[in-house]
Amino acid sequence: MQEAFDLITRASALRQLDPDSEELNGGSSVEENGYRMRLANWDGATLWVYLQVESRADAMWAANALGVACSDCFEEYDLWDGTTLLLSAETKLSSFFFSDSAEEVAAASQQSLLDVEETLLSSRVAVVHSRKLLEATAALRNRLARHEN
Repeated sequence: MQEAFDLITRASALRQLDPDSEELNGGSSVEENGYRMRLANWDGATLWVYLQVESRADAMWAANALGVACSDCFEEYDLWDGTTLLLSAETKLSSFFFSDSAEEVAAASQQSLLDVEETLLSSRVAVVHSRKLLEATAALRNRLARHEN
């Protein structure tokens, strides 16, 4: 019963993250287009997140940043462009493969990642208790605030 409740909770959180979902846009198919990220952990829990970014490079950066931020709750992540697998990595190793710098990432993509992180923090998904996610969200929020001024 608890597993069913957890699945419903996760689905609810993901609907908030997914502007292309059927409920919000009258039937567009996320399966065929858009960037999706799957976070998974040792006990089989999986969380899908839709990334609204401006380019493939921004999607790779966002997936890496979110993977690192969620590494205390999830072991691995995959990044998909529609039905094409772009990247599969362990969250604890993801910072070794990508630069921590967001200098080359579009501000809109950074804002979208911040929105995803804040939605996760306000959801009922287990990652809401993640210290790393709290720290990453605060750092990204501060970075975007500095660039607005």
